[in-house]
Amino acid sequence: MSSSEGDKKDSDVEMGEATSSAPVIASCHGTEVKALLLQALPAGSSTTLILVEDKEKAADSMPPPPARKDVVLALRAPSAFISLIDEMIGECGSETSRLSGELVELQGRWSKTEAMLTAVKDSHSAKVSKVEVAIGELERDLGKTASSLLKEKKARKAKSSEVCRLQRRIESDAGLAHRGIQETTDALRTEFQARLAKISASLGSLECIRSRDLALATIEGGMAVVRLFQSETSPTLEAEEARLSGCKGDMAAENGDFGLVLADLKSACFLPTCSEDPEGKDSMVGENGGGAAPGSDEAAGEEGA
Repeated sequence: MSSSEGDKKDSDVEMGEATSSAPVIASCHGTEVKALLLQALPAGSSTTLILVEDKEKAADSMPPPPARKDVVLALRAPSAFISLIDEMIGECGSETSRLSGELVELQGRWSKTEAMLTAVKDSHSAKVSKVEVAIGELERDLGKTASSLLKEKKARKAKSSEVCRLQRRIESDAGLAHRGIQETTDALRTEFQARLAKISASLGSLECIRSRDLALATIEGGMAVVRLFQSETSPTLEAEEARLSGCKGDMAAENGDFGLVLADLKSACFLPTCSEDPEGKDSMVGENGGGAAPGSDEAAGEEGA
């Protein structure tokens, strides 16, 4: 494009030279010189002179005259203008050929650009199709995930309801077990209190028997001492040993009687164990009940001694 602009400038310079070399007609000459100039210049040329009838208009349109008024200008032959026009036509043809070559080159570039655009469009469409496929797969995966989440929520809800039901059942079973343990404990406490009452009654009767036996033994001892002092002869060693052996036999018989009473007390203190719920035993049963039998044993042992 820069070369075309340069050629255009050169053609403009040549046109300016041709215009400047064209004859300038002074206002002092007649119409014959104007007619000769009109015949010499080709028709349709840019330098063709136009007849102006009005001299004032011609003076206004023409440049100012030189210092000398009487100037005689020589006219060129018509062949110079034709050759100039031919040169201009040739330059225009070369410019046209150059522009046509550039146009062909631009068309080639345009075709390449169109091919590149087509390739880009194809790649873009392929990428778009891949993205659409990926979006479809993601939508399917999202649908599957949503369905799985709904199933999981339903399963969790069912599990939570089952857990609540089992918890209520466990609480109800625990309440029933607690009531059963409480009832068993109350029954054992009542039975233990009844047996303690029996034991206390037996111990009272044993205390009465013991006090009576002690009173009788005291009386018998006093009577024996009185008999001993009333007798004229002093007791011998053999008699004393026989008396002591008799006392020992009496004491052994009494101890046997106390052993029978102690066995009866132990059988009365025995309580049946709760095999179904061992934790339902009252703490008083283990403490008081366990201490009642040794207390009765100690009392019976003291009475036997």
